[in-house]
Amino acid sequence: MNTPPPFSSINRQRLKASNGIMRALAHPLRIQMIHYLDEQETACVNNIFEALEIKQAVASQHLRVLRQAELVYTKRQGKFIYYALHYDRIELAARAARIV
Repeated sequence: MNTPPPFSSINRQRLKASNGIMRALAHPLRIQMIHYLDEQETACVNNIFEALEIKQAVASQHLRVLRQAELVYTKRQGKFIYYALHYDRIELAARAARIV
């Protein structure tokens, strides 16, 4: 029986760092939000919940998860907060998905 080689400390660190990202991406609605933000470049929560036809509270909860995983960042303009994708973190998620 073949046993897999042990993970190096670099791979463990990389997997640990990508864990939060993968959890954030594990919900279909958050994937839709990422696609929408990719198309729009930036959007406020009002744009997002109207485009996806969901409640504002639901959009805000999912955006919080994406923000905590650093997949999106925010910019305040007056009373509005605009969301945009953090493409470096999304690339990290893509690389992590390839090693699993």
